[in-house]
Amino acid sequence: MENHKSRNFFLVVLSNLGWPLFWGLSLWVCFYALIYRGVIPYQIVRRYFAGHPVEYIEAAMFFVGVAALTIKLSQIVQHWLAMGLVKLGPIPPGGQPVEACVQLLQQLTQLPERVRNSQLANRVYEALEFVRRKGSADGLDDQLKYLGDVEAVRMQDSNGLVRIIIWATPMLGFLGTVIGITLALGGLSPEMLVESPQQAMEGLLAGLSVAFDTTALALSFSLLLMFFQFLTDQFENQLISAVDAQTEELLVGRFQEFGSGNDPQLASVRRMMETVVQSSEDLVHRQVQLWQTTMDTSHQQWSRLMAAASEQLQNSLTTSLAQSLQAHARELGQTELAVAKQGRQHWSELQELMSDYAKAVHGQQAELSKQTAVMREVVTATGDVAKLEEVLNRNLKSLAGAKNFEDTVMSLAAVIHLLNSRLAGSSREVPQIDLTHKSKTKDAQDRAA
Repeated sequence: MENHKSRNFFLVVLSNLGWPLFWGLSLWVCFYALIYRGVIPYQIVRRYFAGHPVEYIEAAMFFVGVAALTIKLSQIVQHWLAMGLVKLGPIPPGGQPVEACVQLLQQLTQLPERVRNSQLANRVYEALEFVRRKGSADGLDDQLKYLGDVEAVRMQDSNGLVRIIIWATPMLGFLGTVIGITLALGGLSPEMLVESPQQAMEGLLAGLSVAFDTTALALSFSLLLMFFQFLTDQFENQLISAVDAQTEELLVGRFQEFGSGNDPQLASVRRMMETVVQSSEDLVHRQVQLWQTTMDTSHQQWSRLMAAASEQLQNSLTTSLAQSLQAHARELGQTELAVAKQGRQHWSELQELMSDYAKAVHGQQAELSKQTAVMREVVTATGDVAKLEEVLNRNLKSLAGAKNFEDTVMSLAAVIHLLNSRLAGSSREVPQIDLTHKSKTKDAQDRAA
């Protein structure tokens, strides 16, 4: 947006002086190029525009003035076309709060650049900036009038170059007249007037012609520039009036006002209360920020402490666990060595016991083999004894009634004794025959008889 903060001295000079000089001198060079190249073959043009050096300067100043007025007129047309694009929205009943001016300023900054640079956009922007800085819409009407006056002064200042050209052009014409008359009178002499009066009069008329031509050209340029400036000023005045009316339509009554002629202190009291409220809000906000900063700092310190404690605890646990593992590994190694040693001793004892047991088993097997042989012999002898007993039982039954039973028993005892002596050579005890039982058997048989 074109405003005092964004426009520097170079841009102001370039806008008010640089471009008019550039385009005016460019037109001047093109015009004289057309004359000298024969594109404009009129003799009167050469007479009034290329007859004297002063005429060159007058033509240059005229073209610069025309360029300045043309640029000014084009800017006015651009401002007219941009007026319908500056909108702030409808005014709500009761007006908007003063704080809404910030949003309106942002809305203006989002407009296209050619619209932001228009007079209406600048005027509205400066008025809204006034409301924002003041914090109140009181005095907005006076501010709008002040801005209108400033714009009129600025318009007057922007026409300074054209006014100087309009003023200086007739002066140049008069200067050319003086120079022409001086040259005409300077070329006269009494001798020439006496000897060749016609030649003297021709020289005098030529000098006066140049003098009056420069004045006529200068006055013509001044009239044209004054008329052109008048039209431009009329358009610009209409533009300023339209900008004033449009600005009042956009801003007057838009914001809430609390001061009046009957109670002028109300606005001051309200602003003071708003200031107090704003200060309180700022204080609370700063306090909240301070608390938040303190809490964040405490949280960071606590986090650092916890991290340090956790790291220290982890290092301690790691060291302790490493030491415990090393001690446990040493004890486990010693225990393993002791267990291995004890196991080897047990295995040695067990091997010895197994060896002894194997020897004992081997001896028992040998003994069992002997006992088996003896049992075989005993079984054989027992079979023989059983047969013999059976024979004896039959003999006893047959001899039960005989008188010589005792002799027979004695003989049988001798036989049994003989058998016992034969079996005495073996390693196992041979079962003995119970003669008492036999005697008892005999007595029973005798009693039965």
